[in-house]
Amino acid sequence: MLTVEERVYTLSYLWKEADYNFAFWAERSDIDWDAEYRKFLPLVINASGDLEFYLLLMRFYALLRDGHTAVTPPFALLEGRSVPFGVTRAEGKFFLSAVPSGREELLLSEITHIQGLPIREYIEKYVYPLYWHELPESLFACYDCIEASVMFNFDVNEPITVTADNGEFTFKMSEHAETLWAELCVKAPEQLDERFRSESLVISLTNDNIAVIEIFDFYHAEITGEFAENIGLLKGCSGYVIDVRGNSGGMGDPPLEIARYFISGKYPVRSENKTPAHSAKYHALEPYIDRNSPDLSDPWQRKIYEVASHTYYESLTENGEIDGYIDFDETKTELAAPAVVLANHLTACAAEMFVSYFKITGRAKTIGTTTFGSGAEAMIRDLPLGGEMRLATTRGRLIDGSEYVNVGIAPDIPAERSVGDIANGTDRVLVKALELLRNAQ
Repeated sequence: MLTVEERVYTLSYLWKEADYNFAFWAERSDIDWDAEYRKFLPLVINASGDLEFYLLLMRFYALLRDGHTAVTPPFALLEGRSVPFGVTRAEGKFFLSAVPSGREELLLSEITHIQGLPIREYIEKYVYPLYWHELPESLFACYDCIEASVMFNFDVNEPITVTADNGEFTFKMSEHAETLWAELCVKAPEQLDERFRSESLVISLTNDNIAVIEIFDFYHAEITGEFAENIGLLKGCSGYVIDVRGNSGGMGDPPLEIARYFISGKYPVRSENKTPAHSAKYHALEPYIDRNSPDLSDPWQRKIYEVASHTYYESLTENGEIDGYIDFDETKTELAAPAVVLANHLTACAAEMFVSYFKITGRAKTIGTTTFGSGAEAMIRDLPLGGEMRLATTRGRLIDGSEYVNVGIAPDIPAERSVGDIANGTDRVLVKALELLRNAQ
């Protein structure tokens, strides 16, 4: 077990980093972070074991209510705990994507109760205190948080009952059980001719020469060169499906560089990107103002107050911004045929910027579900005693000034897989995209 000193140090480390570097204190004025730290101190000191200690850390960071801010415990703490079921979400409901071997009749049936609690009550009691995202679709797609919540909240030898609409099963986490998984992969609705594949990019063509461009991430700088090398192939296409579903983001330059091949024009930037700034001098001057009732019309008092309350920000330049504008004409627009963009609740960060370029400029319709809704640059650090922390350190809006953090970017044409689509491997979003392009010809 961790010592008391180690527990106090780790909690203090998390408190300190959030106090100085969390980007959204201006929107979290209801949280007294110092008071929460003091409240959690005796809890972590008296935790019955390491797992309970890390769950307290998860609860501590979940108070910040941000999809980019969380604590992940060491996986070693879950050794000996297994759950023989999996969960997938469709149309706002939860379905069994995996079941104990021998209970295959329950695959893709709707979960109604866990441990006798209706699923919504179970989530409120056991999931949301440990995880947070304002958008449930994003939360449950990003984390296996229902399965993990069972591991976190119940004794390893306690019987766990999962009830679905056509049956139930009971298990103990200490007793390993074979698990049967549903096939969740989608099948292309028609034959596609794959022409290029790399770690981040796949380009395929339909029989009628529509390009299906799958961009898996923006973490690899090579994607810009790979895209440029295939411009000759793409220029002759009659339309483009640009698929960034599941793209969790990456670097800021590749999305803009690729978008420039499709978009023309010059657009003002109103994103107001900011990051917390610190000033030891103004922090030292805090005793010289009334912290509870400062005169914010006085620039001197305002700066002291904002530094003291960690709501003083430094402005950041948007990727590609020059003199307050983003110029898409820096790269010649060579792909002018009709285009659609596919996005979903796992389309995040830099990929959301990519989607926004097409939506804001009107270049292409977006099809799918609302995007993830987190664009902050995350500080990712290993915790001193294992596990990991993530902390949002920047805040901003889309280039037109609209909010998307904890909101996401809504599609122009909503389309979501049903549980029947999952069972059949149907990709109704791609089907709709191809129909839209063909009807436009």
